[in-house]
Amino acid sequence: AYGERLSSSKGLRFGVTRFAQPNGTSSSSTGPGASAIASLKDLLTMMIQSGIVRSSHPAIAPMYFENLVRFGGYFEAEREAVAPVLMSFLGATGIHHPYNSVRPRIWYFLHRFVKQLPNSALAVYSSDFVSAVVGLLKISVDPAAIATPADAGSGYGLFDSQLFLFEACGMMLAPANLDDSTRMALLQHLFDPLFSGAQNLMNSKSADQLLQDPRALLQIHHYLTAIGSIVKGFPDVRVEKTASASTPDHLTASTVQVFLKAADMCVAILEALRNSQVVREAARFTLSRMLSVLGAEALPYLPRLIDSLVSSCAVEELLDLLGLLGLAVFKFKPYVAPTASELLLPVISKVYGFLDQVAQNGAAGTDEAVLLQDLRKAYLTWIAAIFNSDLDSVFLAPQNAQHIVTIFQPIATQLAADQSSPQSQRLAFGVISKAVQAWLVDPMGWHTLATLTPSALAALSSSSAASGDASRLRLRQGAAQALGINPSSDSVREARDQFKQFVMSTVLPVCFEAPTQPGFDLADAQASLVVAEIASLLQMTLLSGSADVASGDGNAAAAMPVLQVLSPPIGGDLNHNQCASYLSTALLPGLGCPASMAAEFVQALASLDQKQFKKYFVSFLTSNSR
Repeated sequence: AYGERLSSSKGLRFGVTRFAQPNGTSSSSTGPGASAIASLKDLLTMMIQSGIVRSSHPAIAPMYFENLVRFGGYFEAEREAVAPVLMSFLGATGIHHPYNSVRPRIWYFLHRFVKQLPNSALAVYSSDFVSAVVGLLKISVDPAAIATPADAGSGYGLFDSQLFLFEACGMMLAPANLDDSTRMALLQHLFDPLFSGAQNLMNSKSADQLLQDPRALLQIHHYLTAIGSIVKGFPDVRVEKTASASTPDHLTASTVQVFLKAADMCVAILEALRNSQVVREAARFTLSRMLSVLGAEALPYLPRLIDSLVSSCAVEELLDLLGLLGLAVFKFKPYVAPTASELLLPVISKVYGFLDQVAQNGAAGTDEAVLLQDLRKAYLTWIAAIFNSDLDSVFLAPQNAQHIVTIFQPIATQLAADQSSPQSQRLAFGVISKAVQAWLVDPMGWHTLATLTPSALAALSSSSAASGDASRLRLRQGAAQALGINPSSDSVREARDQFKQFVMSTVLPVCFEAPTQPGFDLADAQASLVVAEIASLLQMTLLSGSADVASGDGNAAAAMPVLQVLSPPIGGDLNHNQCASYLSTALLPGLGCPASMAAEFVQALASLDQKQFKKYFVSFLTSNSR
């Protein structure tokens, strides 16, 4: 209790803190705080040296190990205490405690203890650790988990606690200073029972028979999830955006091969048993961990994973899948572009299939309505992640380009007009604005599509990158090259022309219809964010209609400062601006706006900055809704 009060009042640092003195010397920290920490340090030392952990009383060991984990900073100053504490964890009153109710709790504390230790300090204990733990890793299915699905909140019984041990084993094998032959022997010791167990089950029955056997499916789920937990113990790959898709340098080649073998087995099982929800859950978890640890080495498995998951997944699984895809495109740009291009249409088709089904039949209840609202937001967030990762070229790949209008039609006419979710509205207009910037303002990829903070925008605008220097390949251009796309080709130009016509005929009217619908409160905070996105989209569209952008070869943006592309006012000759002419002579008069007010609106759109134009736009909407 003393340590808990101390830790809640200030951060604990058990090392000696020294302060510089005016004469250049240093002195040790003193005062009540330092003496309290020193006292706590002495208490922990006494606790460890007392041997009290050897007591088999069920209340002693959990309290002992919880104290060690709570005050993990102690081991930064007292490295020599790691060995005896680790041995007590692995002893008869630690993870092998005689009380069944106590053991899982200690497994959790062991996982936390190992996670707190520096990576370099683990290698010397790896062999002893795995040898002591491996006997607890035998996987069996809890009968209660068969009767009650885990998604009902019951979990998988003891197996949930075993996963802490599997991950701790992975952490113990991850240090770079561990001998590779030792690591491989220990990995095989861990993986072989999991591989053979899963393969034996797959060979014992046909896929149809396995799908009728809940126990076998749960056993396979446990094997795959255990593999993913071991991999989770290894650090994530650090991806350099300019690097090639090579073997992760933080793993040895032999370790990579073991993990790839596990990924092969995981995908093969998923393809055979894709109709099982628990198998899909396990495969998604394991392969997402492979992706994080192996990086680009695991990207070839992503299409097979998505194909199997999309064909049978429920809405909840699709939400998780969209999050995984968003992370993949952000983390592994630009060389994830071919994979993202291949997956684009199947995933979008699945999303629209769910949304169309509900549009026809209605939501079954409140829970389903909320779930579908989450699906809309997850879908738009994924599309936005593609643009923010400068991978807009995936939409222009030959198999996708002809479907651009089909993809964006529901975004503009349904999601952008959906007043029940202002968040979805804002995301929808934001996605369309990114598309306009990518394909109508800067089709050659001279500027990033990422959302920039004001400071980052200022830094970029003052750098040489903003000058349109053609000698340096941009990320967007690199992604297009990875897909074999020529932005000047006839097919790409045709796709951009179709999208431009779609923006004029469909998107621009929605920009005025959505905020003037009954029930859209312009004074509401969330509605204000929607209006800001619409204002930004209108200014971006006006920029796309300027003469040099609309009639040029697509390189006009190369000479534009980044502030002109991303932060109007636009200026220029409005008499030769296609968008300005359409707004002032066709669209706004068609919506009942007087010619003089329409001309004034277009002038404000071109001359005001984003903040000023948003205020004007709100005033314009208010005056025309009366």
